[in-house]
Amino acid sequence: AMGSMIDRQKAQLYEVVGSRISILGDALRANESVVEWTDAETALTAGTYHLRHISQAAWRPVLSRDIYGRAMGNLVDTIFSLFLDQVMNAHDISEPASHYVGALFRNTTRTMVELFVDEGRSASGSSFTSRPSSYTDSAALKTARSSCNYWEKFTAVGEFMYMSLSDITAALGEGTFRSVSGPELSKLIVAAFDDSQKRTDLLRLLSPSENAV
Repeated sequence: AMGSMIDRQKAQLYEVVGSRISILGDALRANESVVEWTDAETALTAGTYHLRHISQAAWRPVLSRDIYGRAMGNLVDTIFSLFLDQVMNAHDISEPASHYVGALFRNTTRTMVELFVDEGRSASGSSFTSRPSSYTDSAALKTARSSCNYWEKFTAVGEFMYMSLSDITAALGEGTFRSVSGPELSKLIVAAFDDSQKRTDLLRLLSPSENAV
């Protein structure tokens, strides 16, 4: 029963979110804001509203904390995957589009964290009065990261959009992109950066043949 309910909500998210961002990837070549970028923001707002409504009106009152986390994580992953599919399959990402995607992804994770705030704990106890937001946010973020399979990948791709080639090289050593495969990261680099020796060197570093040596 729970599985069919999740599938039904996922289908609605495909309609509410997916239909509005079906050509976002192609629109990332634009050098200024276009209607597809606005549509993507509208899609995110609509998807978030849908999840908040499910959370407050249907799921939180009846589901245990663990089941709620898994179920909501599944739906958040659906939204993440819809946006990731568009961005990671884009052939050309302009610099303005990179900044747009970075901001959009950052706002998305901030919004989604709120769905995992333990309202029962945050509403009770004096321990929250001294530092309510930081404590609640850190606990909710921990829950969100453990509940959503795509959280780390979505966050990493968002961070990528603000990086230079040197930043990306450094981030590789820090494990920032461990949730993104080499081919996926290479595709993003080709889409977002013009051809250069530095880009070639980084792509070589990411190639399977180099890593096998």
